Amino acid sequence: MNSVDPLPPPDVHHWEAAQGWTGLLNAKEAWAELDKIRPELQAHPFVRSAWLDSWILGGEWDKARDMADWLANEFPDEPGFWLHLAYATRRVEAGGIGAALEVLESVADTFPKEWMIPYNISCYLCQLERLEEARARLKQAFEIGGKPIRTAALSDEDLKPLWPWVKKQ
Repeated sequence: MNSVDPLPPPDVHHWEAAQGWTGLLNAKEAWAELDKIRPELQAHPFVRSAWLDSWILGGEWDKARDMADWLANEFPDEPGFWLHLAYATRRVEAGGIGAALEVLESVADTFPKEWMIPYNISCYLCQLERLEEARARLKQAFEIGGKPIRTAALSDEDLKPLWPWVKKQ
């Protein structure tokens, strides 16, 4: 989103406040701030991204999935939007783990240096009991992201079936 124009005042202040509320894990206050942004600026990518973050925080999965889908397609070079799309797709009623896996597998080759993509693919594969594939993807995440990823994996319930293997890495 490098070439996106900044938000003008006072809308930028509401956007910043919404970001702050999201950081404080208060979705309702974030929504209240985002609602104060002028209607003609609601389609601005920064505002859309803030809505996405707040809807994920607030468990508004259908809204989050739709927004993540729009953002991922509008900004296909931003891996975070694809990760959010998979995350929300996993949780919508018509989605699920298999659908989330498809989202990330479709862009895995596009982001070879983004460890979170193979990491999350590994999570989904684990949940689908495809442990050999999950191990291979987690190994790929380790190679990209280094040692800190091992620590994260050992506290991630989605990866619990791989914990004995991770401890040996």
